[in-house]
Amino acid sequence: MPLIQAHYNPQLPTLLMSLHPQPTADILSGRKIIEYRRRFFQHPFQAFIYTTGPAGGLHLFLTFDQPIIRPTSDLIQIGTRLQADSPADLTTYLADQGVALPVKSVATLPQLSREQLQQVDPGFVAPRAYFFLDKPNKYALLTNLLQQPCLSYHEIDWEPKYAAIQEFL
Repeated sequence: MPLIQAHYNPQLPTLLMSLHPQPTADILSGRKIIEYRRRFFQHPFQAFIYTTGPAGGLHLFLTFDQPIIRPTSDLIQIGTRLQADSPADLTTYLADQGVALPVKSVATLPQLSREQLQQVDPGFVAPRAYFFLDKPNKYALLTNLLQQPCLSYHEIDWEPKYAAIQEFL
């Protein structure tokens, strides 16, 4: 079985970010291909995802394309067109600014609990937004995560999706 490292790009920044259970489930099902944030890192990146909640843990590794930074009205059109997002929900969440993060690939790994992650990094806490794993104080955690088995992997073909939203880019 391949390791997560097989899908890791050392040229991309590596983040650890948190998601609520429903967005995680939607990414896994393929319904969610865009993650929205009010403010966020503004370059392509890869991220390990910690799912919050009582049954939470870390079990996803995603790559993201160049974030789409546009007026909220454009982001709403993009979300409506590509993943049937609710315009009202996006308006409420984004208010007057936001960033759309296109998910390029999804890899799963065995779920690691907060306690298991703390065995590798005693100071581990789930991030409120994100933190960088490719910093010296997080190398042990990153190295451990890259050595996890990759249970599944798929890429998302963004070429037709970008063509469908060209007027907003």
